[in-house]
Amino acid sequence: MLEKVAYLKGLLQGLKLDEKDPNTELFVNIVDILEDMAAAIADAEDNIIELDEYIQEVDEDLADVEDFLDEELDDDYLDEDDYYCIVCPTCGEEFSVDDEVAECGRINCPNCGEDLEFDLSDLDDCDGNCDCCGEDCEDAE
Repeated sequence: MLEKVAYLKGLLQGLKLDEKDPNTELFVNIVDILEDMAAAIADAEDNIIELDEYIQEVDEDLADVEDFLDEELDDDYLDEDDYYCIVCPTCGEEFSVDDEVAECGRINCPNCGEDLEFDLSDLDDCDGNCDCCGEDCEDAE
């Protein structure tokens, strides 16, 4: 774009117009403004390229962190006694919450934001002969 403005500026100078003519002054000012705008656009393009490269680096670093966490925090890490698995009825997203959050009885789905309410009293009524924990129930009397 700067090259095109420089070409226009050269054409204007090559016309050898009368500098006292108001039309000449208008054309000179228009070309000067175009030159300033072209320079500002070129600077903005350079900044965009620099920001894009930076964002790509951050994205790669974030992917490395996600990979690390996926390796370190697998499903076996979560103790079944301390976490509850919840499936959102609206979006089907499955997520886990700890005892503290579960005792509150409500949470917003981290995927869709749906307000979910749940009651853990059914788990407290366990008589030891149920499938609630997959093993012999700790609440058995």
